[in-house]
Amino acid sequence: MNPSFRLCFEKSDRLCSQRRISEIFRLGSVLFNHPLKVLYLPNDTQLSRVVISVPKRLFKRAVKRNLIKRQIREILRKAHFRHFSTNGVDLCLLFIGKEMPDYKLLNEKIIDVLEKISKRVKSGTLPPTDNID
Repeated sequence: MNPSFRLCFEKSDRLCSQRRISEIFRLGSVLFNHPLKVLYLPNDTQLSRVVISVPKRLFKRAVKRNLIKRQIREILRKAHFRHFSTNGVDLCLLFIGKEMPDYKLLNEKIIDVLEKISKRVKSGTLPPTDNID
């Protein structure tokens, strides 16, 4: 198996820099595709990185929050998130739904968002806010 095309969600795929996360919230563009709010900002590397957040205000139990995060990571892993754009993009995926998501619906929404962001990054148009619904 080619090590550059592994089907795992590695540390290099995660956005850990607090400063970069703050930049995404301050300068990034926003997409709403319920139950997701996605903030994104192109980066200067070839890697795309992601941070996933599920608010404690909506899901009090850590078990439920962790389940949603695991589902999102699995969808990103299967969608070959690392290779979805020729240019690197930093993403912040916020789950804003009030109910536990259906895996198939969540999969469709994430794929839609990734395709939309990929088109915008390739075309160079990054409007500040957009609703996909």
